[in-house]
Amino acid sequence: MQLRRPPRLTRRGLLVAGAGAVAAAATGAARAEPGPAAPAPRLFVLGDSWAAGLHADPQRALGQVAARLLGWPVEVDAASGTGYLATTGSAGSYADRLRDAVPDDAREPGVAVLQGGSNDHGRSSADLLAAVRVTTALLAERRPGLRIVMLGPGPDPEPVTAQQRAVDAVLARAAGRARVPYLSMLRQHWIPAGRADAVLDPHHHHPTVAGQRYLGLRLAEALRALHPDLAVPTDSSPRTGRA
Repeated sequence: MQLRRPPRLTRRGLLVAGAGAVAAAATGAARAEPGPAAPAPRLFVLGDSWAAGLHADPQRALGQVAARLLGWPVEVDAASGTGYLATTGSAGSYADRLRDAVPDDAREPGVAVLQGGSNDHGRSSADLLAAVRVTTALLAERRPGLRIVMLGPGPDPEPVTAQQRAVDAVLARAAGRARVPYLSMLRQHWIPAGRADAVLDPHHHHPTVAGQRYLGLRLAEALRALHPDLAVPTDSSPRTGRA
């Protein structure tokens, strides 16, 4: 039996084979190389004294706490005594401050939280509904990459009054009309009446440092549930806590 020798590659054949191997290697490397990282979600909070950390720590109010637990950068614009209609001193309403702000068209993903409403008590339902509509429209225009969530007022003061519940009901209706989620501290019992002293200072009816930490944890949990696609794994994932 005669053994056949394998065919000899010509110089041209060697060049073609080598080029093919290089191309295959380059294609494999390109496939293995990860693409650009997605931009990190961010949190923007527009609110009143509860978001400002009045009588507590302004650098560790509910917005900053929630952002840390979510692993997001945060920006807070909060002024005591303000609201969708209410103004105080040099601080305008939520809509006023949005009009004065420089538009942000970067379009990074994230959430914008409109917090508050307790300072708008005594205003007509029609005026408050209109103010929320204007505010949410301005926020969508000025922060187009952010998903809007409304966070209603807490018991200020405790026990909750009929007037507080009326404001909460109007805000819930306004959120429904604007098609944005509404988190009601009152109806969802974020601060149960029997445990209010664990969250609020009895003298000024605002969250303590521990209370702000608790509210930030509740806010982080709520935002994770509403927008799980934005969740960023962190070493400080919130542990469920209740007042």
